[in-house]
Amino acid sequence: MINDNPVPDLFPIIKALLFVLFWTIMVGCQEELCEDITANPLRVGFYISEDGERFPESLDSLSVKGTGHDSLLYDNQSNVGRVEIPLDMSRDSCGFLFMVPGKTDTLKVFYERNLTLVSIECGFVIFFEILDIEITNNFIKSYSVKERNVTNVNEEHIHFILYSDPG
Repeated sequence: MINDNPVPDLFPIIKALLFVLFWTIMVGCQEELCEDITANPLRVGFYISEDGERFPESLDSLSVKGTGHDSLLYDNQSNVGRVEIPLDMSRDSCGFLFMVPGKTDTLKVFYERNLTLVSIECGFVIFFEILDIEITNNFIKSYSVKERNVTNVNEEHIHFILYSDPG
């Protein structure tokens, strides 16, 4: 007797399903590396001004610490032309003490926090938008905000214009 309903060959279908399952497991188990920069400190450069032009300046014996904190971010560093300081991710403002021998200036930064997805591998980071700053003028003559958005782009946000002899 001839069977009019032959059994379909399931081997190619099973083979395809196993391949899809294997591929899903392999892709799911791979760890993707976060290659994006997720640190986003406030970058401050030091300058002097002569005849309306700005020139980069380096400080000797610079110390920087957060107000209300004991630990130093920079401890008597020499030849410093730029500093990178972390903003507080849990508050909308923070302060720092900039110290050269015999002189101290206080910087207070007011900002807005923006939670941003960098990538699936890296997750979320907080970017900041500088709203305002306050600074004392003991060795820092003035300042200018060059970039209000503090992101993972490596650029200076604030320029400090120093007195001719900052200390």
